[in-house]
Amino acid sequence: MEKRATQILEEEHHLIQQVVGAMAALADRVFEGQVAEKETLVNFVDFMQVFVEKCHHEKEENHLFPLLVKKGVPVAGCPIGVLTHEHQTAGKLTTDLGAAVEAYLKDPSGMGHFLVTTLRGVVALYPGHIWRENYLLFPMTDKILDDREQEGLVEQFGAVERKIGLDVHQRFEQLAEKAG
Repeated sequence: MEKRATQILEEEHHLIQQVVGAMAALADRVFEGQVAEKETLVNFVDFMQVFVEKCHHEKEENHLFPLLVKKGVPVAGCPIGVLTHEHQTAGKLTTDLGAAVEAYLKDPSGMGHFLVTTLRGVVALYPGHIWRENYLLFPMTDKILDDREQEGLVEQFGAVERKIGLDVHQRFEQLAEKAG
C-alpha cells in the first residue's frame, strides 16, 4: 500500500494549516489598516469552498466516517459527532467568508471588520479540529481499518479528486505552498 487514507488526509491538513496561517497574517494586516489584495481573498474563498469543503471534508464525511460507523464507531458524540459538527461550522464560516470578501471588495474601509472577524473565525476553528483528527481520529482509524479497507478509501478519495479535477488539487497545493 503506497499511502494509507489517513496519511492522505494528514497531508491535506498540512495544506489547510498553511492557508489558515496565511489567513491569520492577513487578518492582522487588515486589522492594522492595510488593504488586502483581491486575488488573495478570492484564492482563500476558492480554497475553502473547493479544497476544504468539496475535496477534504467530502472524503471524510462521505467515505471515512460512514466506514467507521459501519465498523462500530458511534455516529453521535466523540469523535464523529464532534467532527461533523465542526465541519458544519466550517461550512458556515466558508459561506460567511465568501460574503465578507464580496462586501470587503465593494467597500474595503467599511467592511474590513467583517472580513477580519470572519478570517479569525476560520483561524480559530482549524487548529483544534485538525488536532482532533490527526491525534484522535486517525490513530483510531488506523487501528480499526485493515489494509484492504484503507486501500478502498484511497480509491474512493481518488474518485473525489477526479471529480474536482486533479489539476485543481495541484493548483491548491501550489497556493498553499505560496501562502505558507
